[in-house]
Amino acid sequence: MSKPLVGTVPFLSACSEPLTTDHECAKLFFYLMPGRIPPCSRTCLRPTEPRLRTQCLRYSTQSPPSIGPILSDEKSHRSFYLREDGPPLPLPPSFDPIIVSARSKWKQPKQKPHVAEFTPFQNKLWENPYAHALATPIRQCRATSALLPEALLTTLHPRPHPDNQAPWLLPVSLTTSQRSLGTPFRFLSHEYVAAHLSNSKKHWARSVSVRLLQKINRKTSDALIWREDMADLILDLLQKRLQGKLRWYFSQPGQLIPCASPHETHTNTIDDVSSILYLGSLKSSVDDLHVRLRKTSRELDKWAEYLTDLLIKEPHKQPGVTHKPPAWYGKQSKLLRMKPRLQFPPLEYNTSRWRGRKVAVYSLVDLLGEERARELVEGGPYEGETCLVVKRARHNVSIEMLLMELASYHAKPGP
Repeated sequence: MSKPLVGTVPFLSACSEPLTTDHECAKLFFYLMPGRIPPCSRTCLRPTEPRLRTQCLRYSTQSPPSIGPILSDEKSHRSFYLREDGPPLPLPPSFDPIIVSARSKWKQPKQKPHVAEFTPFQNKLWENPYAHALATPIRQCRATSALLPEALLTTLHPRPHPDNQAPWLLPVSLTTSQRSLGTPFRFLSHEYVAAHLSNSKKHWARSVSVRLLQKINRKTSDALIWREDMADLILDLLQKRLQGKLRWYFSQPGQLIPCASPHETHTNTIDDVSSILYLGSLKSSVDDLHVRLRKTSRELDKWAEYLTDLLIKEPHKQPGVTHKPPAWYGKQSKLLRMKPRLQFPPLEYNTSRWRGRKVAVYSLVDLLGEERARELVEGGPYEGETCLVVKRARHNVSIEMLLMELASYHAKPGP
């Protein structure tokens, strides 16, 4: 039997297993042919690559060693070593203090800004809830594949059932302040999207990532369980979280500024208005009519689809047809419908004018319900008020982000 060749060649000394087979020996002699550079094994050198990069970074940013008297020439941006028995010698870049200081200027990590040294524009961003929402990390919606800030997404995490240990996808992030909760499942934070995913398992099962299945030791998403009332559960948790946060604001006098109405004639006299809390309902008869029209439209679409199936024969199911229908073909292509922009107009957000710009108006009755809104106001310093102003400040950013998140989840298309 041939002896192992480990240690006889320098670049093979780091290999973990000896080359004993004829095939491996033939490959070795092929690599050692004259005029051919022996390739290094990637598995042997890969663990040292991060260490080499770190070592090079440390050498490029550390101060040069003391080698004796140095003459710095500012005009040529070079340094020279002064010798006793000869002319000065130029220093290499790794020892030149001018080059090392200029290089380390761009290698050092950027320091975090101090709040006391903020410019007026930075202060406005620091106190703006929309800027904080857009500054959250970008993540992908598993339902629409859109890349959105994390503040606009609802996150679910798998949790075992207490009885049978089956993995359930639950909105755990809405009940705790912890950040590391496991592999997430994110989708657009809107009631329509949550209801669409809850209608059928195939709507959400095909969106589950492979990484999530690996974390729960499952090969398919058949073992995952999705609650049928997921849309109502998320809405209830959002309302409870907002109510718990607002309870402190409604118990402290001076945190909110009362005003007569959200109209600009009553709010222009108040400085630094960020948003307005209306303690009544902003819904009108037009909203009820809009709900009835949408219900009627769905009923007409159902009957139109039924009559189309009776009167129009499916061309791809006729005798003698051998080809399959294209991917874009379906029942929707045979029906006449309104344009999507007309059928589904943009979502409506209530706003008001304040000194020439728009500010958000949130109705606590429409967001939390009459019972929860009454619990916040009763017995507090703001009982009997109609409208309250949230001023622009850093400590109000968290409550405004919760208001914005609930309003976005509960928003309906405009009439």
